[in-house]
Amino acid sequence: MTGSDGGTTAIKALAGLVALVVSTMTTVLLVLAGGGAGAAPSATGGCGGGGTGQVIGAVALDAEQLGSARTIVSVGAGRRLPAHAAVIAVATAYTESKLRNSAVQTDHDSEGLFQQRVSIYTEAVAIDPIRSTGAFLDRLIAVPNWATIPVGDAAQIVQVSAYPDRYQPNAALAQEIVGRFWPTAVAEAELATSTTAPAGAAPAICPGAGGEIPVGAIVGPRGNNIAGTTTVPAGLVINGSVQGATAVRYALAQLGKPYVWAAAGPDAFDCSGLTMAAWAAAGVALPHLAAGQTRSGVPEPTNLSQAVAGDLVMIPGADGTAAAPGHVGMVAGYVDAPDGRHLYLVQAPMTGVPVEVTEATRWDGQVVAVRHIG
Repeated sequence: MTGSDGGTTAIKALAGLVALVVSTMTTVLLVLAGGGAGAAPSATGGCGGGGTGQVIGAVALDAEQLGSARTIVSVGAGRRLPAHAAVIAVATAYTESKLRNSAVQTDHDSEGLFQQRVSIYTEAVAIDPIRSTGAFLDRLIAVPNWATIPVGDAAQIVQVSAYPDRYQPNAALAQEIVGRFWPTAVAEAELATSTTAPAGAAPAICPGAGGEIPVGAIVGPRGNNIAGTTTVPAGLVINGSVQGATAVRYALAQLGKPYVWAAAGPDAFDCSGLTMAAWAAAGVALPHLAAGQTRSGVPEPTNLSQAVAGDLVMIPGADGTAAAPGHVGMVAGYVDAPDGRHLYLVQAPMTGVPVEVTEATRWDGQVVAVRHIG
């Protein structure tokens, strides 16, 4: 059972046992439900996080960089473009940002994986890995003969950089990266089309993200709604609005911090204290009660079909009801894996269990409200 704003004696009595069980859980599949201090991602990272890196083409890439690369490749495959388009996109993103989704504006107002100008693309597009990749590909395929000219030349035509010779040296690395992810990305795109759309129809678009990754049903483990980890899943895509991403990054920075009833940081949190503090970091005031937060923002389907990063997800918890939920978590983002899309929550579960990320499927059958805040 999940803790609540008030907590119960029974829950506290079980805390030690639950903490022991949670400590043995695998850290591969996560559902977002709270923040923590553990292995948190870069404050400006839109993807990536914990996990192991790989050496590709003699270049060491960490989990964040690999996650960004996989996102770019998946978008290209989802649009049924040739692999060469993904090669150009990856080479460009590696050149511009080293595959790190930075929200820090440089060179006037450039940010994100492709260092796109906010004044041209808008911040909502530039900082979103899926939308920025889509915007890059839109401009790329409008270039005559883009598929036959050198990678660096195609990248330069799109980017209009003051340093046009930077891109081509990274073409070989990009080709190896794309070669690593392309077969899986194509298989996922084919599966999504065959299972969620009629023959010949375009693949579904990730709700709220404005990107191109085909979406099927959310997959993941069921049961044990406090099972999770204090590390960020590799390849995590934080989609949705700029404000939502800011709230999620704050929450993820709290991973591993203890649950304390009525706490709202900076050293401990309860469930609604975490979501309240996270959205405060994004400039939005929320009440410090799960039931009160149920009246914030706008409603979304409880099957999470439209959920994006920053959305609040409510369940009754230990001592709440469907009308007055006692527990709340926040959508952190998703990871596209070979078996499908895994949606994650960040939450402060209960006494004895720290702020963690949890797979949203573990809350199946319990969600009574989903609220989009901003």
